[in-house]
Amino acid sequence: MARIGITLGDPAGIGPEIVVKALAKLRKEPIHLTIIGSVSILTAAQMMLKTNFPLPRVADTGEVDFEFSRVQPSAGKAALEAIKKAVKLLKEGEIDSLVTAPVSKEAIGLSVPGFTGHTEFLASEFGTGEVLMVAHSPYASFAFVTTHHPLQDVPGLITTDRVLHKLELYNDFLVTLHGREVSIAVLALNPHSEEFSYGEEKKIADAVSAANKEGLDVQGPYPADTFHRHIQEVDGFLTQYHDQGMIPAKLLSRGEGVNVTWGLGFVRTSPLHGTAFDIAGKGEADPSSMIAAIRMADYLTRS
Repeated sequence: MARIGITLGDPAGIGPEIVVKALAKLRKEPIHLTIIGSVSILTAAQMMLKTNFPLPRVADTGEVDFEFSRVQPSAGKAALEAIKKAVKLLKEGEIDSLVTAPVSKEAIGLSVPGFTGHTEFLASEFGTGEVLMVAHSPYASFAFVTTHHPLQDVPGLITTDRVLHKLELYNDFLVTLHGREVSIAVLALNPHSEEFSYGEEKKIADAVSAANKEGLDVQGPYPADTFHRHIQEVDGFLTQYHDQGMIPAKLLSRGEGVNVTWGLGFVRTSPLHGTAFDIAGKGEADPSSMIAAIRMADYLTRS
Protein backbone atom coordinates (compact mmCIF):
# COMPACT_ATOMS: atom_id res chain seq x y z
CA MET A 1 0.00 0.00 0.00
CA ALA A 2 1.36 3.42 -0.97
CA ARG A 3 2.10 5.78 1.93
CA ILE A 4 1.05 9.26 0.87
CA GLY A 5 1.82 12.53 2.65
CA ILE A 6 -0.54 15.48 2.24
CA THR A 7 0.52 19.03 3.15
CA LEU A 8 -2.19 21.48 4.24
CA GLY A 9 -0.95 24.37 2.10
CA ASP A 10 -1.55 28.01 3.02
CA PRO A 11 -3.88 28.03 6.07
CA ALA A 12 -5.40 31.33 4.93
CA GLY A 13 -6.64 29.64 1.77
CA ILE A 14 -8.84 26.62 1.04
CA GLY A 15 -6.13 23.97 1.56
CA PRO A 16 -7.20 22.67 4.99
CA GLU A 17 -10.85 22.68 3.92
CA ILE A 18 -10.33 20.62 0.77
CA VAL A 19 -8.04 18.22 2.65
CA VAL A 20 -10.75 17.54 5.25
CA LYS A 21 -13.41 17.15 2.54
CA ALA A 22 -11.13 14.75 0.64
CA LEU A 23 -10.46 12.72 3.79
CA ALA A 24 -14.20 12.39 4.37
CA LYS A 25 -14.69 11.16 0.81
CA LEU A 26 -11.74 8.74 0.78
CA ARG A 27 -11.81 7.29 4.29
CA LYS A 28 -13.23 3.95 3.10
CA GLU A 29 -10.64 3.61 0.33
CA PRO A 30 -7.45 1.60 1.07
CA ILE A 31 -5.06 4.56 0.98
CA HIS A 32 -2.47 5.12 3.74
CA LEU A 33 -2.33 8.87 4.45
CA THR A 34 -0.21 11.16 6.62
CA ILE A 35 -1.37 14.76 6.96
CA ILE A 36 1.47 17.27 7.30
CA GLY A 37 0.65 20.58 8.93
CA SER A 38 -0.91 22.13 12.00
CA VAL A 39 -3.21 19.81 13.97
CA SER A 40 -5.13 22.81 15.29
CA ILE A 41 -5.81 24.10 11.78
CA LEU A 42 -6.93 20.66 10.66
CA THR A 43 -9.34 20.23 13.57
CA ALA A 44 -10.61 23.80 13.07
CA ALA A 45 -11.43 22.90 9.47
CA GLN A 46 -13.33 19.85 10.71
CA MET A 47 -15.32 22.04 13.10
CA MET A 48 -16.11 24.57 10.37
CA LEU A 49 -17.41 21.78 8.14
CA LYS A 50 -19.26 20.10 11.04
CA THR A 51 -17.55 16.78 10.35
CA ASN A 52 -16.48 14.32 13.01
CA PHE A 53 -14.41 11.36 11.89
CA PRO A 54 -11.06 9.96 13.04
CA LEU A 55 -8.15 11.69 11.34
CA PRO A 56 -5.26 9.70 9.88
CA ARG A 57 -1.75 10.18 11.23
CA VAL A 58 -0.80 13.86 11.48
CA ALA A 59 2.79 15.15 11.37
CA ASP A 60 2.18 18.34 13.35
CA THR A 61 4.00 21.56 12.46
CA GLY A 62 2.67 23.60 15.38
CA GLU A 63 0.31 26.50 16.03
CA VAL A 64 -0.24 29.27 13.47
CA ASP A 65 -1.75 32.74 13.90
CA PHE A 66 -3.41 33.87 10.67
CA GLU A 67 -6.44 35.50 9.11
CA PHE A 68 -8.40 33.92 6.26
CA SER A 69 -8.21 35.35 2.75
CA ARG A 70 -5.04 37.40 3.24
CA VAL A 71 -1.44 37.10 2.11
CA GLN A 72 0.62 37.13 5.31
CA PRO A 73 4.09 36.00 6.46
CA SER A 74 2.79 33.67 9.20
CA ALA A 75 0.67 31.69 6.74
CA GLY A 76 3.49 31.53 4.20
CA LYS A 77 5.92 30.32 6.87
CA ALA A 78 3.45 27.64 8.00
CA ALA A 79 2.98 26.44 4.42
CA LEU A 80 6.74 26.20 3.88
CA GLU A 81 7.27 24.40 7.20
CA ALA A 82 4.83 21.72 6.07
CA ILE A 83 6.71 21.30 2.78
CA LYS A 84 10.02 21.03 4.63
CA LYS A 85 8.59 18.42 7.00
CA ALA A 86 7.29 16.48 3.99
CA VAL A 87 10.79 16.54 2.48
CA LYS A 88 12.17 15.15 5.75
CA LEU A 89 9.56 12.36 5.82
CA LEU A 90 10.33 11.47 2.20
CA LYS A 91 14.08 11.34 2.80
CA GLU A 92 13.60 9.22 5.94
CA GLY A 93 11.34 6.77 4.09
CA GLU A 94 8.28 7.57 6.22
CA ILE A 95 6.16 8.36 3.15
CA ASP A 96 6.42 7.25 -0.48
CA SER A 97 4.77 10.13 -2.31
CA LEU A 98 3.45 13.63 -1.73
CA VAL A 99 0.25 15.57 -2.37
CA THR A 100 0.50 19.31 -1.77
CA ALA A 101 -2.41 21.65 -1.07
CA PRO A 102 -2.15 25.11 -2.67
CA VAL A 103 0.28 27.69 -1.32
CA SER A 104 0.75 31.39 -1.95
CA LYS A 105 4.16 32.02 -3.49
CA GLU A 106 3.80 35.65 -2.42
CA ALA A 107 3.14 34.70 1.21
CA ILE A 108 6.08 32.29 1.34
CA GLY A 109 8.23 34.93 -0.34
CA LEU A 110 7.56 37.34 2.53
CA SER A 111 9.63 35.11 4.81
CA VAL A 112 11.77 33.23 2.27
CA PRO A 113 12.51 35.41 -0.79
CA GLY A 114 12.96 33.60 -4.09
CA PHE A 115 10.43 30.79 -3.63
CA THR A 116 9.01 30.07 -7.10
CA GLY A 117 6.88 27.01 -6.43
CA HIS A 118 6.69 23.42 -5.20
CA THR A 119 8.14 22.03 -8.43
CA GLU A 120 11.38 23.99 -8.27
CA PHE A 121 11.73 23.73 -4.48
CA LEU A 122 11.41 19.94 -4.45
CA ALA A 123 13.76 19.53 -7.42
CA SER A 124 16.37 21.57 -5.54
CA GLU A 125 15.87 19.64 -2.28
CA PHE A 126 16.33 16.27 -3.98
CA GLY A 127 19.02 17.35 -6.44
CA THR A 128 17.18 15.89 -9.40
CA GLY A 129 17.91 18.65 -11.91
CA GLU A 130 15.15 19.48 -14.35
CA VAL A 131 11.83 17.77 -13.72
CA LEU A 132 8.52 17.87 -15.59
CA MET A 133 5.33 19.66 -14.64
CA VAL A 134 2.14 18.07 -15.98
CA ALA A 135 -1.44 19.35 -15.83
CA HIS A 136 -3.51 16.20 -16.29
CA SER A 137 -7.20 15.33 -16.27
CA PRO A 138 -9.30 12.52 -17.74
CA TYR A 139 -10.10 14.87 -20.63
CA ALA A 140 -6.70 16.25 -21.65
CA SER A 141 -3.06 16.24 -20.59
CA PHE A 142 -0.50 19.04 -20.93
CA ALA A 143 3.18 19.16 -19.95
CA PHE A 144 5.54 22.12 -19.92
CA VAL A 145 9.03 22.81 -21.27
CA THR A 146 9.30 25.91 -19.06
CA THR A 147 7.28 26.70 -15.93
CA HIS A 148 7.48 29.77 -13.69
CA HIS A 149 9.48 32.24 -15.78
CA PRO A 150 8.78 35.72 -17.16
CA LEU A 151 7.49 35.36 -20.70
CA GLN A 152 10.37 37.43 -22.08
CA ASP A 153 12.82 34.79 -20.79
CA VAL A 154 11.08 31.81 -22.38
CA PRO A 155 12.65 31.95 -25.90
CA GLY A 156 16.14 31.74 -24.43
CA LEU A 157 15.15 28.69 -22.39
CA ILE A 158 13.95 26.73 -25.42
CA THR A 159 16.79 24.39 -26.40
CA THR A 160 16.77 21.11 -28.27
CA ASP A 161 18.21 19.26 -25.29
CA ARG A 162 15.65 20.69 -22.86
CA VAL A 163 12.69 19.92 -25.12
CA LEU A 164 13.99 16.38 -25.73
CA HIS A 165 14.48 15.79 -21.99
CA LYS A 166 10.93 16.97 -21.28
CA LEU A 167 9.61 14.68 -24.02
CA GLU A 168 11.42 11.71 -22.47
CA LEU A 169 9.98 12.49 -19.03
CA TYR A 170 6.49 13.06 -20.42
CA ASN A 171 6.56 9.81 -22.36
CA ASP A 172 7.63 7.98 -19.19
CA PHE A 173 4.79 9.57 -17.20
CA LEU A 174 2.14 8.75 -19.80
CA VAL A 175 3.36 5.16 -20.25
CA THR A 176 3.31 4.68 -16.46
CA LEU A 177 -0.20 6.13 -16.30
CA HIS A 178 -1.72 4.25 -19.23
CA GLY A 179 0.35 1.06 -19.25
CA ARG A 180 0.87 1.16 -23.02
CA GLU A 181 2.72 3.02 -25.76
CA VAL A 182 1.59 6.64 -26.09
CA SER A 183 1.59 9.52 -28.56
CA ILE A 184 2.59 13.13 -27.82
CA ALA A 185 1.97 16.32 -29.80
CA VAL A 186 4.38 19.23 -29.34
CA LEU A 187 3.11 22.81 -29.60
CA ALA A 188 5.15 25.59 -31.17
CA LEU A 189 6.27 28.67 -29.27
CA ASN A 190 5.29 31.35 -31.77
CA PRO A 191 2.02 32.23 -33.55
CA HIS A 192 1.58 30.11 -36.68
CA SER A 193 4.65 28.12 -35.66
CA GLU A 194 7.63 29.11 -37.82
CA GLU A 195 6.12 32.28 -39.28
CA PHE A 196 7.39 34.55 -36.48
CA SER A 197 10.17 32.34 -35.16
CA TYR A 198 13.69 33.46 -34.29
CA GLY A 199 14.93 29.89 -34.42
CA GLU A 200 12.97 28.41 -31.53
CA GLU A 201 10.81 26.23 -33.78
CA LYS A 202 13.92 24.71 -35.40
CA LYS A 203 15.17 23.69 -31.95
CA ILE A 204 11.77 22.21 -31.09
CA ALA A 205 11.59 20.35 -34.42
CA ASP A 206 15.09 18.92 -33.87
CA ALA A 207 13.97 17.63 -30.46
CA VAL A 208 10.93 15.98 -32.05
CA SER A 209 13.19 14.27 -34.61
CA ALA A 210 15.57 13.10 -31.89
CA ALA A 211 12.66 11.73 -29.85
CA ASN A 212 11.37 9.83 -32.87
CA LYS A 213 14.82 8.29 -33.37
CA GLU A 214 14.62 7.08 -29.75
CA GLY A 215 11.39 5.29 -30.59
CA LEU A 216 8.98 7.81 -29.08
CA ASP A 217 5.77 8.63 -30.96
CA VAL A 218 6.01 12.43 -31.11
CA GLN A 219 4.38 14.84 -33.58
CA GLY A 220 4.76 18.54 -34.27
CA PRO A 221 5.53 21.28 -33.60
CA TYR A 222 1.96 22.41 -34.24
CA PRO A 223 0.63 25.97 -33.92
CA ALA A 224 -0.76 26.22 -30.40
CA ASP A 225 -4.14 27.54 -31.53
CA THR A 226 -4.78 24.32 -33.48
CA PHE A 227 -4.15 21.87 -30.61
CA HIS A 228 -7.87 21.01 -30.41
CA ARG A 229 -7.65 19.35 -33.84
CA HIS A 230 -5.33 16.72 -32.38
CA ILE A 231 -6.94 16.16 -28.99
CA GLN A 232 -8.50 12.84 -30.02
CA GLU A 233 -5.32 11.67 -31.75
CA VAL A 234 -2.71 11.93 -28.98
CA ASP A 235 -2.35 11.18 -25.27
CA GLY A 236 -0.84 14.51 -24.34
CA PHE A 237 0.57 17.86 -25.44
CA LEU A 238 4.01 19.26 -24.64
CA THR A 239 3.67 23.04 -24.37
CA GLN A 240 6.45 25.61 -24.30
CA TYR A 241 5.41 27.88 -21.41
CA HIS A 242 3.08 28.01 -18.41
CA ASP A 243 -0.03 29.75 -19.75
CA GLN A 244 0.12 28.02 -23.15
CA GLY A 245 -0.71 24.75 -21.43
CA MET A 246 -2.35 25.77 -18.17
CA ILE A 247 -5.21 27.75 -19.73
CA PRO A 248 -6.56 24.86 -21.86
CA ALA A 249 -5.76 22.38 -19.07
CA LYS A 250 -7.97 24.24 -16.60
CA LEU A 251 -10.71 24.91 -19.15
CA LEU A 252 -10.94 21.24 -20.10
CA SER A 253 -10.42 19.61 -16.70
CA ARG A 254 -14.03 19.99 -15.42
CA GLY A 255 -12.68 20.43 -11.92
CA GLU A 256 -10.83 17.10 -11.98
CA GLY A 257 -7.39 18.36 -13.01
CA VAL A 258 -4.21 17.28 -11.24
CA ASN A 259 -0.79 18.90 -11.27
CA VAL A 260 1.94 16.23 -11.37
CA THR A 261 5.67 16.73 -10.87
CA TRP A 262 7.50 13.89 -12.65
CA GLY A 263 11.17 13.02 -12.40
CA LEU A 264 11.78 13.69 -8.70
CA GLY A 265 12.30 10.04 -7.84
CA PHE A 266 8.92 10.00 -6.09
CA VAL A 267 5.40 11.00 -7.12
CA ARG A 268 4.19 14.50 -6.29
CA THR A 269 0.71 15.72 -7.18
CA SER A 270 -1.48 18.69 -6.27
CA PRO A 271 -4.87 20.15 -7.17
CA LEU A 272 -4.99 22.15 -10.40
CA HIS A 273 -6.00 25.37 -8.66
CA GLY A 274 -4.68 27.91 -6.20
CA THR A 275 -5.43 29.10 -2.69
CA ALA A 276 -8.80 30.67 -3.62
CA PHE A 277 -8.53 33.33 -0.93
CA ASP A 278 -11.88 34.78 -2.03
CA ILE A 279 -13.82 31.79 -0.65
CA ALA A 280 -11.47 30.68 2.14
CA GLY A 281 -13.13 29.91 5.46
CA LYS A 282 -16.62 29.78 3.97
CA GLY A 283 -16.95 26.02 3.42
CA GLU A 284 -17.64 26.52 -0.29
CA ALA A 285 -14.50 24.95 -1.80
CA ASP A 286 -14.85 22.04 -4.23
CA PRO A 287 -12.53 19.17 -3.20
CA SER A 288 -12.74 17.31 -6.54
CA SER A 289 -9.25 18.26 -7.71
CA MET A 290 -7.71 17.35 -4.33
CA ILE A 291 -9.49 13.98 -4.36
CA ALA A 292 -8.20 13.38 -7.90
CA ALA A 293 -4.67 14.37 -6.82
CA ILE A 294 -4.69 11.87 -3.94
CA ARG A 295 -6.02 9.07 -6.13
CA MET A 296 -3.47 9.91 -8.83
CA ALA A 297 -0.61 9.82 -6.33
CA ASP A 298 -1.80 6.47 -5.02
CA TYR A 299 -2.14 4.97 -8.51
CA LEU A 300 1.20 6.24 -9.82
CA THR A 301 3.06 5.16 -6.68
CA ARG A 302 1.72 1.63 -7.01
CA SER A 303 2.29 1.44 -10.80
